[in-house]
Amino acid sequence: MTRPINGSNVETFTINYWMVTIWEENGDPRLTGYPLMSSFMYPLIISLIYYFIVLYAGPRFMKYRKPFSLKWTLIVYNIAMSLFNGYYFYKILFGVEFKGLCSIIFNIDYWSFRDNDEKTRSQLPLLYLYALSKYIEMLDTIFFVLRKKDNQITGLHVYHHSTVPIISWIYGRLYTYNSLSLVFSLINSPVHTIMYAYYGLAAIGPQMQPYLWWKRYITQFQIVQFMILITYDIYFFIYQIGYPSYYFYDVMFQSVLYLTLFTRLYIRSYKGENRSKEE
Repeated sequence: MTRPINGSNVETFTINYWMVTIWEENGDPRLTGYPLMSSFMYPLIISLIYYFIVLYAGPRFMKYRKPFSLKWTLIVYNIAMSLFNGYYFYKILFGVEFKGLCSIIFNIDYWSFRDNDEKTRSQLPLLYLYALSKYIEMLDTIFFVLRKKDNQITGLHVYHHSTVPIISWIYGRLYTYNSLSLVFSLINSPVHTIMYAYYGLAAIGPQMQPYLWWKRYITQFQIVQFMILITYDIYFFIYQIGYPSYYFYDVMFQSVLYLTLFTRLYIRSYKGENRSKEE
């Protein structure tokens, strides 16, 4: 079945339309040609493979095997992820003048795909790599499976690593370098810099535990980031010009959901610890 859009007939009830055509019509043409960005099928299939591995194939593979150590793999992986997020934060924060950054954050107009100035185009590959890193972060769960750390594979963990790549792809394809995505990445990248640094140090061995007393503050930082994002999302909704309403509602839903889940995780993890200190 077809229907006319802007004077042309476009297939509306085919997989190709929903996976490719709709994104080409409405997405950012500046990302054309970037790997994994041409079709929504890529993040969808990768997330389904992720589910299959961590919930079925991985546990079956490890059922009668001893846990892998992966010490040096974890050290290198976590340090690399920490350095990447730190580099991303630095480049976004200092890659444009402070005045330009504030203009993007507080002067909320519908982002124009026609903006092809040199500074904007120089940021696009970095933003693309940031979205791509969300696929790499799926290895967090794969390593838990191989080490038989089943207690770490929580509903929050699996939901996060399976949905964030999809959400990053959608917003990266439709709203590249817009204010809301920029604010999120500016908050999220330092959180991940600290978090992966922690896990990199923890992977060295038990001798590092006396120096890792600050783990709980990482969760606090994660909670604060969603509080900031919710506040900014409200500001965004009030002052934005031209953005579709579902963009606001989806970001708000995801932020409130993660705020709730991380708060519950924090209470479960540290409530008993606080009680023991009081006693």
